[in-house]
Amino acid sequence: MDSAPDDTDLILETSLFGPLLVPGAADQAEELQALAARAAVYATRARGEGTRRAYRSAWRAYESWCRGLGREPLAGDPETIAMYAVRRADEGLTVASLRVHLAAIQAAHRLAGIALDPRHPRLVLVLEGIARTKGTRPRKRAAAAGPDTLRLMLAARPPADTAIGARDRAMLLLGFGAALRRSELAGLALGDVEAVPGRGLRVLVRRSKTDPRGAGQEVAVWANPDEPGFCAAAALVTWLAHRRRAGDLTGGTSDAERPLFCAVTKAGRPTGAGLSDKAVWRLVRQAAHDAGLPEPARYSGHSLRAGLATAAAEAGAGLADLMRQTRHRSTDVVLGYLRPAELWRNNVTERVFRGGRSEAR
Repeated sequence: MDSAPDDTDLILETSLFGPLLVPGAADQAEELQALAARAAVYATRARGEGTRRAYRSAWRAYESWCRGLGREPLAGDPETIAMYAVRRADEGLTVASLRVHLAAIQAAHRLAGIALDPRHPRLVLVLEGIARTKGTRPRKRAAAAGPDTLRLMLAARPPADTAIGARDRAMLLLGFGAALRRSELAGLALGDVEAVPGRGLRVLVRRSKTDPRGAGQEVAVWANPDEPGFCAAAALVTWLAHRRRAGDLTGGTSDAERPLFCAVTKAGRPTGAGLSDKAVWRLVRQAAHDAGLPEPARYSGHSLRAGLATAAAEAGAGLADLMRQTRHRSTDVVLGYLRPAELWRNNVTERVFRGGRSEAR
């Protein structure tokens, strides 16, 4: 059942979670409202838009569940959170998704200034039990768009002599070559990509999941002159030519801060308005569908990044080189791309089954 706030409660407005009902905090209203106002700025900058959406959705689910039991969501009670974790695990929530929910709950408590110990023994034991029971291996992974798959996707896009076709090709090839997350691809500015004669492109990723403070990370993408239709550098030249013809670029220094990829009208005119990260997801999904790939729903914004990592691993890339391109900080994540290829390298069964007949005994 829902409980209405009483005179001792405070409704705290936050940009991340919306209104938070803080029980028994009316006497701290001025202090907490000021804190929330400052925290709103930092909360917005601390997480990417995708993470903020996930946090909001997770918090609403937890809040609704608590209200249904007549419990306070912002009570700092590890027992309540443990019960919620068990319920969602029983409903099929993966361990990875459950961790997102718990991170959202913890963030909401922090915004409201309410203590919550994520290492409380009861909560730790329950989460460990769920992880051991369900396992931590992801149930579903985005399908990797490797080179052959990407060629099929490119062939299914509108022709490069149209603005939409040129933009889509440049986005797919640059997202693949630079192993970009969808937010990173959508967030590129014109000044973030530099053509290096005789080599290819140098790409500056100003801010990312592994670089939330914006130190900036650079990656290189080699040109492919032998196959212009599968070359990020060539695709980018074509896309920018469309923007110049449409009068979207001034040719001045002010262009550097404008979005690299922008919306295109139905009439085929670049607007200059930046794209959201969801636009990358829609492009990859639509390209997979139009290319007739099996199970197109398995393709997402992560497919380009996963495709580059998988292809590089199969080509013999080492751990350090792969991490430099993908900018992963966790070796475990990158090893997930390397291990499938390593399974077949110098495998003992090759010598046993394919190494010739053994001596007769």
